[in-house]
Amino acid sequence: MLLTIVIPAFNRQDSLNSLLEEISKQNNNEFKKSIEVIIIDDFSSPQITLPEKIMEVILIRNNINLGAPVSRKIGFESSQGQFIHFHDSDDTISEGWLGKVIQQLKQDSNLDVLMTARVDHEMAEDTIKVQKYFNLKSSHPNKIKSRLIYRNCMGPLGGVTFSRQVLEKTEFKSFASCQDWQMYIDVMKHAKVLVSRPDIKFIFNKTGDDRISHNPRKKILGHLQLAKITGKKSIFGRHIRLFYLYTCKQHIYNKGGYVLQFYKKNKLSIFVTFLIVSIYWRVT
Repeated sequence: MLLTIVIPAFNRQDSLNSLLEEISKQNNNEFKKSIEVIIIDDFSSPQITLPEKIMEVILIRNNINLGAPVSRKIGFESSQGQFIHFHDSDDTISEGWLGKVIQQLKQDSNLDVLMTARVDHEMAEDTIKVQKYFNLKSSHPNKIKSRLIYRNCMGPLGGVTFSRQVLEKTEFKSFASCQDWQMYIDVMKHAKVLVSRPDIKFIFNKTGDDRISHNPRKKILGHLQLAKITGKKSIFGRHIRLFYLYTCKQHIYNKGGYVLQFYKKNKLSIFVTFLIVSIYWRVT
């Protein structure tokens, strides 16, 4: 088995159907023995069902709601693929995505991380996004590893495919947000061969109301949880949380409460820290 696509799903039946139908449409006879698709139903209500006339799919249902990171881990532990791709159930893939990914994996069987681009779909507007820093520095894994302390320079999980060997050494931690970012930090401890293919694109649906990025509380909490990890690796130590708070300023104002009070009281030091860190990672 070359590629396993793991899709955690909590409700979102309609968008999951669209994704499965698109994967099935692209899964021609040449690929059928090369890929498997695993759906992790994270205790949806009603439970997830599979649409008719799609490829064979493995469906696993959690007995309780465990969250996306744990569901991804369950999917990974149930997988057989040499490479693993995690895909959110409310996103999809562009035409030709599957064939291009499989072609790349066959061509570079020793790669640890394959990075693709995405199409941000919002209302009636589509915008192509490329992970420019990763694309520029893909031959220098240590630079990407250092950048990840301060920025998620790898984007959403739908744009990344991993080798099995790097995921076997990776923790699937449950954060309120920044789950993808945290996984990348773990993966990059062990990844050596990185490949960037900005010509391959998945479709990222920015309009979903239940996305974590639309929840101010989860967004802020996830960044502060991440700060406990990255602060130990940053030359700025605990001050890295101030940098993260500035990046979350819009969410802070939307949420209010004690975090907003702290932000207003320390606004100058937060901004100065953000400025210093930004200058630092631009020149390194």
